[in-house]
Amino acid sequence: MTLFKKTLDRLICRQTRVTNSEVMHDRQSKPSSRWFSGLADQRGASLVEIVVATFILSIVAIGMAEFFAGGRLAFDQEESKRVATLLAQEALERTTALSYVNIASWSETRTIANVDYSIAVTATEDLPQPDIITLQCDVTWDAVPTGTRTATLVTFVY
Repeated sequence: MTLFKKTLDRLICRQTRVTNSEVMHDRQSKPSSRWFSGLADQRGASLVEIVVATFILSIVAIGMAEFFAGGRLAFDQEESKRVATLLAQEALERTTALSYVNIASWSETRTIANVDYSIAVTATEDLPQPDIITLQCDVTWDAVPTGTRTATLVTFVY
């Protein structure tokens, strides 16, 4: 059958709305679809292909979920570190606002966003030179997966 004849048959079938059961293939005596003849050799996806595709998709989805969970954990840790640094800075500013003779070591505990921060300010006199007080502020907190973490700031008062 020539290409022209096939094209003409397709057009006729479309115009007359002939069903698949009414159109018979020339070589075989079973129904065929003239307008889907290019797909006649195609078969649907097998169950194995669907299972493999679902498995690959689930691996990708699990990887993305772990990526976002890890990012959230890192964000929370950095937020705690930022809060600890701000608490240390505040503690040093409060201590340096005192007169030189009243500067002394002190400590306290503060809770911010359900995290307990232990603040310890240590005053060391005559270090590194006479008439200089070294103030060191250590802020410690419990980080969930990594254990206890510490943020330390140091300043000099003279």
